[in-house]
Amino acid sequence: MQNTSNKVNWLNTIFLIATFVVGVSGAIILTSFGMVKWQTWAFTGVYIFMTGIAITAGYHRLFAHKSYEAHPVIAFVLAMLGSACFEGSVLEWGTDHRNHHRYVDTEKDPYNIHQGFWYAHIGWLIRLDPSKRDFSNVADLSASPLLRFQHRYFPWIAVFMGFVLPTLVCSLWGDAWAGFIVAGVFRTVFNHHSTFFINSLCHWAGKRTYTEEQTARDNWITALVTMGEGFHNFHHQFPLDYRNGIRWFHFDPTKWLIFGLSKVGLAGNLRRICRHKILQFKLRVDEARLKRKHHADSLFIHQKVEPLKAHLVNLIEKIVHLEAELASLLNATKIEHAKGKYQECKSQLQGCLHNLKTVQKELNLSLVNWRALCI
Repeated sequence: MQNTSNKVNWLNTIFLIATFVVGVSGAIILTSFGMVKWQTWAFTGVYIFMTGIAITAGYHRLFAHKSYEAHPVIAFVLAMLGSACFEGSVLEWGTDHRNHHRYVDTEKDPYNIHQGFWYAHIGWLIRLDPSKRDFSNVADLSASPLLRFQHRYFPWIAVFMGFVLPTLVCSLWGDAWAGFIVAGVFRTVFNHHSTFFINSLCHWAGKRTYTEEQTARDNWITALVTMGEGFHNFHHQFPLDYRNGIRWFHFDPTKWLIFGLSKVGLAGNLRRICRHKILQFKLRVDEARLKRKHHADSLFIHQKVEPLKAHLVNLIEKIVHLEAELASLLNATKIEHAKGKYQECKSQLQGCLHNLKTVQKELNLSLVNWRALCI
């Protein structure tokens, strides 16, 4: 059920307008008169990062998608810090987001980009009818005492974490008023529109790298202000992956945080999509684009594009098979080593490793040729 109506949600509307006016104009005026201490700006930057990443690592990847598991203390901290962004409780945020993925680009999509950029950005919140929310798709989240508590007392938690706490912290250096305006209200506005741009800009501008069947796009600029959430086409195709930016150079501090937590025992069961599956989806999109680009040159399609694509798929299948064989041999080697028969498996293991390296090298060379075609 679509949770929007033709009526204006005045609570959301007034809050969104008031925080924008007070936060932006207040920050400009106070700064112009030198009434904001550098410590307050420093804390604001830190709190923007902390609350923003609580949405991405907590609300989004931990709770809505369950792409990893977190220690109860980490889950508590993320739920509390995420409340400071005034984006609803985890249950409210989660049900809307899961509906977005399930019904993306349709009338049942809560922030359907086909209804306009500004509707997807903020208009859907102005028309939001909370009474129409169906929480049946977050029954798993409702089973959590932490999330039920946060949902029940969300307004009080949000006000304290979003406004009171920043004011108290900044009062430590005698800047309480600026702390409220800058670290509280202005930061809330920044958190809001950073998140909103994922629903609007990342469905409007950017590259569709892994699927062209929906509007979600990879937009690295958006990733800079959303703790890595800008690689949105990848996320929509592979929503269970704990990463958004899969390349080492992709700006995704959320995945770095999750990975770091896993190394100290505070997170586990990190879900990753097989790199070969990801590559197959990318090749499929590349092939479709090449066929559209060279639709008049059937010779180029039949003699270059299709054979090379088939060769790449064949190599990927060989690597998947060899990796499975290698895992089996490694397990067998451990067993045979315990029996004192290690040498009997050693030659098989070395042969499999050699074949795997050979095929991987051939795949890399073939991908160079494929990228040359795609230019």
